[in-house]
Amino acid sequence: EINETFFVNVSNAANAAIADAQGQGTIQNDDPVPSLSINDVSVTEGNAGTTNANFTVTLSAASGQTVSADFATANGTATAGSDYVANSGTVTFTPGTTTQTITVTVDGDLLNELNETFDVNLTNPANATISDVQGVGTILNDDAQPALSINDVSLSEGNAGTSDATFTVSLSAASGQSVTVNFATADGTATAGSDYVSASGTLTFPPLTTTQSVTVTINGDALNELNETFVVNLSVPSNATISDAQGLGTITNDDPEPTISIGDASVTEGNSGPVDADFTVSLSAPSGQTVTVDYATANGTAAAGSD
Repeated sequence: EINETFFVNVSNAANAAIADAQGQGTIQNDDPVPSLSINDVSVTEGNAGTTNANFTVTLSAASGQTVSADFATANGTATAGSDYVANSGTVTFTPGTTTQTITVTVDGDLLNELNETFDVNLTNPANATISDVQGVGTILNDDAQPALSINDVSLSEGNAGTSDATFTVSLSAASGQSVTVNFATADGTATAGSDYVSASGTLTFPPLTTTQSVTVTINGDALNELNETFVVNLSVPSNATISDAQGLGTITNDDPEPTISIGDASVTEGNSGPVDADFTVSLSAPSGQTVTVDYATANGTAAAGSD
């Protein structure tokens, strides 16, 4: 406390006059100025609404004077306005008081993110020193990692050139972190290099992004064939899990079946021995499948066995 005074007054003198009626006594303070400190606080953010982070500012010893200090929040990895509500002001300790509370409002969300921090700084102490100038507030993440999935895609191959099979990779929820995942195509009944162009790489989802695309080039042809398939596989996720690791690509045949025809043949029989009559059986177009047809001779005006 500050130095304090009292008085000793003399009065009612007998056989003397009073020249100085008052003596002042000074009680000199020999106690050091107390020091201020602020603690660190951790709080779980919650999924919605707000939560209070309560910091305690403590005096090392009770004081006989009023003690005060200014305070203000400051961003660390947390951002005022989205993660917490900025706060500033003055804490005041009346004589004999040793603790005061500073409350900072923390905003809840559904984003998976790293734990985030902000600070509460003490400045401008009055009638005290500061031994710990900064309290660290830690906002603990309580949201699970989102899950990645990929859809299936079907498209007609076309008769020439190329077309794109576009797969959508989705996050089950927005994330507060960057999410990555590797992708690569693999043959099913379709063959890379002839039916489609193989593709691989890494997809990156910036914070709050929930979809990205994988494009696979399909080669057109005019061959009648069965529908063919390939897959796009997801692997090695970062900051996410995988709920559906494989997208099925179906190349739908759009070419009609070719037609079969047989030509006519004329042959001179000759006077002896056999002679071959060669008939040509033709497809109207090449096919991507094996084509079969049965054949058998039948009498016209010629008779089997003699002619």
